[in-house]
Amino acid sequence: MSNSEAPGFPLEVDVLVVGSGAAGLTAALTAAISGRTVLLVESAGRFGGTSALSGGRVWIPPGEGSEDSHAAASEYLAASFGSESQPMIEAFVSGARRMARFVETHSRHRFIPCPRYPDYHAQLPGWTSGGRAYDAAPIGLGELVPEASDIFLPPGYLPITHSEWETWRFPAEFDWELIERRRENRILTNGASLVASLVDGAVRAGAKLVKDVALLDVEHGPGSEPIRARVGSRHLDTAVVAGALILASGGFDANPELRSALLSPALGVSASIPTNTGIALQLAQEQGIAVDNLSQGWWMPMVQLPDETVDGNPYPRALVRERGVPHQIAVNRSGMRFVDEACPYHEFVQAMLQRRGGEFPNREAWLVFDQQFREKYPFPGLESTGPLPAHVKTDNTIGDLASRIRIDPGALTATVDRWNSLCRSGRDSDFGRGESLYDRYYGDPRLETSPNLGTIEQAPFYAVPITSGTIGSKGGPITTTEAQVMEHDGHPRRGWYAAGNAAASWTGDDYPAPGSTLGIGMTFAHRAAIAAIRSLDESPSWSS
Repeated sequence: MSNSEAPGFPLEVDVLVVGSGAAGLTAALTAAISGRTVLLVESAGRFGGTSALSGGRVWIPPGEGSEDSHAAASEYLAASFGSESQPMIEAFVSGARRMARFVETHSRHRFIPCPRYPDYHAQLPGWTSGGRAYDAAPIGLGELVPEASDIFLPPGYLPITHSEWETWRFPAEFDWELIERRRENRILTNGASLVASLVDGAVRAGAKLVKDVALLDVEHGPGSEPIRARVGSRHLDTAVVAGALILASGGFDANPELRSALLSPALGVSASIPTNTGIALQLAQEQGIAVDNLSQGWWMPMVQLPDETVDGNPYPRALVRERGVPHQIAVNRSGMRFVDEACPYHEFVQAMLQRRGGEFPNREAWLVFDQQFREKYPFPGLESTGPLPAHVKTDNTIGDLASRIRIDPGALTATVDRWNSLCRSGRDSDFGRGESLYDRYYGDPRLETSPNLGTIEQAPFYAVPITSGTIGSKGGPITTTEAQVMEHDGHPRRGWYAAGNAAASWTGDDYPAPGSTLGIGMTFAHRAAIAAIRSLDESPSWSS
């Protein structure tokens, strides 16, 4: 398409949404249901963003149908983030349940509670042992608009729900006939189900969704003049005039330059969608908008499998469940354990990024396990029998394995011996593995007394490199409780809103519970769209 050709989407709208993850789609759905004209632009070649690649759990406090309460959820978050975040905490807790009801009313998405999935900080007041995280119900693409089929799927995707995983746990117990029927019938679960349902809802409500079109620049006029956004692709460069702009374009961690400049030098990789290159942050820095929290991210330990990609770029797998079961430990380049391996993933990477005397002793880490682990438990890219993939190293003794991965043999042997003695005693007195409900949740439920502990003593022995990673950065424009973007002078910028990882997160360097990223992003995107609609209703000069 040349610049003179029609772009195939409206050039004057009430609300322009940038980004098609769960936050952007929630904003588009909310604005479109109000009757306003909505254009959503997505720079990637498919819809869904990082949300589509995720587990799709959404944290929605207070939990429904439980003894949870608004006060308990607020107390928990206040204990996590401090009193300075209280306005954002109150906005989130008061808005999360309303967002969820709105989404279920106006789309085919259904939130399924996870009653046994605990918050991450059991030591804090207001914590719950489950019920605040919600899964996505399975949805068939045949029920949805065609655009819903054009979404990203992660490598190794299996259409199973979280409750099914809780029941089955291990591949030998999976209902593979059910999984195959779902594949044949194009039934989705997890983040794919969430975004497909939101795409369907937004399109049916009248929003126009276009892919392969990026936000390039924004001209902000004085007074009540509309926003002029420059959007384009390889064959297009045009302006869209809008009454409101909602930035939900994801973070900046897929941009190597920004990741290197702003995040920890010990950080390894990004598992954000490759197009999350930081347009919201770049616009803010260019236009005098206040930014914050640029050094933080939603951390996740990763393993990179050979040849696995998303949109042509190497894409790592998250390590969540593998770290909870027995017969494995994580060691640093000195051959020492450095963390409770089964802890929440954000905390695991925090340990990897620790700086000591100018060094990062845990930036290079290995998961070390034995034949017992391989036979009993799944690991990305590794079958229980057969040839080993390139990323898995093996040998017949711990010392020889250490030499193969360039760790001192004596140090690794001593660490494994120490681990084995702790397992025989029934308690990890070094790091407390297995002492929290979260640890035990991801352990082996068949082992009632010690679901997280198990010796490493049956040859051959294996090692896989662990890489620190992000599933999103946390820095960007500072926003109000209504997701309005703030100027440096402390006043909101008229017509500009930001939500999800495009905005500065008030969560700092913490991760309170499963699904926090999506829960917070969707809630503030919903609030942003409501605020934008209200502002347009109060502006008699604006009409698309």
